[in-house]
Amino acid sequence: MSRSILFSIALFGYLLSPSIQAQTRLENLLGDGGLMLNSAAGENLVSINASRALVPASLVKIPLTQVVLTTLGDDFRFETLFFRNMEGDLLIRGLGDPFLVSEEIAQIADTLSARGLQRVRRLVMDDSAFEPEPDLPLEVGARDPYAARVSALAVNFNTVNLAWSADGQLVSGEEQTPLTPLARELGATLTPGNPERINLGNSPRAGLQQAQQLFHYFLEASGITVSDSGFYRESVSEGWELLYSHPSSRSLREILAGMLRYSNNFIANQLFLTLGAQQSGYPATVAAARSVLQRRLSDLYGGGYGDAPELLLMPEGSGLSREQRSSAAGMMGILQQFRPYASLLSDNDGVLRKSGTLTGVYNFAGFIQGVDGLYPFVIMTNQGSNNRAEILRLLRQQVP
Repeated sequence: MSRSILFSIALFGYLLSPSIQAQTRLENLLGDGGLMLNSAAGENLVSINASRALVPASLVKIPLTQVVLTTLGDDFRFETLFFRNMEGDLLIRGLGDPFLVSEEIAQIADTLSARGLQRVRRLVMDDSAFEPEPDLPLEVGARDPYAARVSALAVNFNTVNLAWSADGQLVSGEEQTPLTPLARELGATLTPGNPERINLGNSPRAGLQQAQQLFHYFLEASGITVSDSGFYRESVSEGWELLYSHPSSRSLREILAGMLRYSNNFIANQLFLTLGAQQSGYPATVAAARSVLQRRLSDLYGGGYGDAPELLLMPEGSGLSREQRSSAAGMMGILQQFRPYASLLSDNDGVLRKSGTLTGVYNFAGFIQGVDGLYPFVIMTNQGSNNRAEILRLLRQQVP
């Protein structure tokens, strides 16, 4: 055999071996998981166990985002309604705004003051726009912010942010939010330590109390006297007259970008329920939301699901359900349709990505930015070892 032929064989082996080594390394890291990487033009570059059904976790927030935008529209704004009665009470009716935060409440109070409101007898909370106790995944007893319950009227993501001073005194964990009486009660049950944001529990009453107390504070800060500080909850009815309808200062795209960036389950399911309400009216129900979501998923992705038609049956928006299944091929079909909205995903050093995390579930999906465009990728591992960062690093080596 000639020296030139031997050299060519050796060179071919040298060029091929890194690819083989990378494939073997990916397979070892992936275990029983699924993996796909496509080129910017849609050609398949890497595919391992692409049809295997796995738990997607928060990756479902990607299709939810597209369904919400294409169903509600870019111009959609959440609203919060304010009613007066003959006795001088002010009823606040929530319609599910997931970003009804302290800064927004301060703005509302200033607007009400500018519109001539000077005195309020009672503040009345109305959360009847969502069905009572919606059938959604909820980690009972968990105080983490991601476990916050949904509500038609919730402030600061149905959480409180607590911190402690150097001498161990309870303080608010954020400058823009006062320490309400309810927050003080919750803080008294905790051991002073690092700042933490906790959810407001398994009962809707606590969340509504926090809303009432924050509105009370900001109304008085705007010069509006509230004479009764008690807690009142009822639904709007005859005898109430609309005083003001407040549109959220945040666009739908801003809300969705925040949901994706922080993987906020509360925001996801506020949007999920709103899908149903916008089609079927209030009160929002899980049944109506599921019907709209499944229909829109089929419209958007019916021909691009690969081997994962089960994702058409998303039971809710957060991905907390462990009964949900998808595959790398199914998620890849979604990403191909999601390209126009890729900028809503968080940019992590040149990778637009969404994570999906539960105990024993470590997923990534999104787009690697290459010289010729976006390379969609899906990493799904349902195992004890969290190897997704290393898998992603290896995939990036395949992208020019």
